[in-house]
Amino acid sequence: MPADEPSAAHTYSITWTDAMHRVLVELQQRRLLHRLLAVAAQGGVQLYLVGGALRDICRGHPVHDLDLAMAGDVMSFARRVASLLGAAYVPLDAARGEARVVYHKHESLDFAQFKGDSIIADLQHRDFTINAMACPLTALLTRAAPDLIDPHGGWQDLRARRIRMVSHLSFGEDPLRLLRAFRFAAQLDFGLDPVTCETMQTLAPRLREVAAERIQSELLKLFAAPSSSPHLMTMARLGLLDSLFPELATTRGLPCRLGQPLELFTHAIQTYQAVEAIIHNPDSHLPQIAPALRQYFLAEERQALVKWAGLLHAIGAAVAESQASSRPATACGNSLVSAQLWEQIGSRLKLSRKHLDCVHTFIAHSGRALELAIGEAQEHLTVRRMYGWCKALGDSMLGVLVLALGHTLAAGPADTACPSAVALRRFATRMWEVYRNRILPVITAPRLITGDDLQQIFHLPPGPRFKSLLNDLEVAQVEGQIRTRDEALQWVEAQLR
Repeated sequence: MPADEPSAAHTYSITWTDAMHRVLVELQQRRLLHRLLAVAAQGGVQLYLVGGALRDICRGHPVHDLDLAMAGDVMSFARRVASLLGAAYVPLDAARGEARVVYHKHESLDFAQFKGDSIIADLQHRDFTINAMACPLTALLTRAAPDLIDPHGGWQDLRARRIRMVSHLSFGEDPLRLLRAFRFAAQLDFGLDPVTCETMQTLAPRLREVAAERIQSELLKLFAAPSSSPHLMTMARLGLLDSLFPELATTRGLPCRLGQPLELFTHAIQTYQAVEAIIHNPDSHLPQIAPALRQYFLAEERQALVKWAGLLHAIGAAVAESQASSRPATACGNSLVSAQLWEQIGSRLKLSRKHLDCVHTFIAHSGRALELAIGEAQEHLTVRRMYGWCKALGDSMLGVLVLALGHTLAAGPADTACPSAVALRRFATRMWEVYRNRILPVITAPRLITGDDLQQIFHLPPGPRFKSLLNDLEVAQVEGQIRTRDEALQWVEAQLR
């Protein structure tokens, strides 16, 4: 038997469901795959479908991009496939034997050389059992119910909805798998195998060895999952969060406020949970602005970034603890310090400037949102006070409001320095209504008075007064004092007098 052929002992007959059959039939109808199979046959190459694509087929989920494993010279084979198919050849890692073929810009075939001398040896080096199955491409495209190569029980773990390591060496080979386990569990809504969890705990510090780009990619995927909170709690228990965010670890043992039992670290986890709950079900938390929230959070990236802000929004309190004997409320008093620390964390993880700025905005403005909510509850909040904040934030205000409410829900009624959840909901509703119906129409419409008008009509030289006058004019429009150009001209004349 050739080295790359599995023995009968490693093959496993599975029960193909209707959903799986539909996916299989769709694959078998793809002309591209049959052309690929012909190229492989001509070169005497045996291709195996592996990894996430096969896992998704077994879950009855459609697949688009395929992962294929093979023996031999992957780079040469992928280059030949690209040439014969009229596709693009993309070398990924020549040293590891990894290449990609992109067909018509929308179908990708990823080729990888066996890790070891056979498909069985290759599967032994994969991360989790649900990703350590294979199927010969020939069988997949020609049989009604092909068997799987499944030496580690991946099919049974799929049915049990379980993430289990292939071997005790899995995490040692690549410590990023510590994060990937939670990402898969959150995305697939699976549970973690207890032995796998126990192994993780001893290896958590090794996350520091992983390249920053790989870590932030996994974190963004994890945080974007709809129900990631339970997995974040497990990560906290196993020490993974401490390894990833030493700044967060410093909040362990610190109370949210002097004399209160709630620990800052616990508060951070609970804020993350509350933020996720609000995003998942805005009708229960902020019903008046729920449609706007659903629209805003259609981008999974935003969901991930607001949750990230929720996790780290209070890290500045540990700095305050070291600088004073008492400190203000977690978010209200330290949001700017937390935002500065976030810049260090995000830069360390090599996040894009866009992502850095987004989370910075959420954290930095969350304290101001709580202060404004207190003013609203005391009937001190005027449209003029709301105007500058709303204009600076735009629709990012929705993320800030969700974070502020998440903080308040996590702090609980005992924290009297924060507005109540009821007050914050009322404030969020009014703030969004004023922004959408009064402020946004003004700042997006053509100006009633321009800088040229100030020079030509009022003979005002350019300078700081320009900006001040135009800004105050917009506020007067928002307040309803000015509606027409004539009224605006009269207002300017009165201000100059």
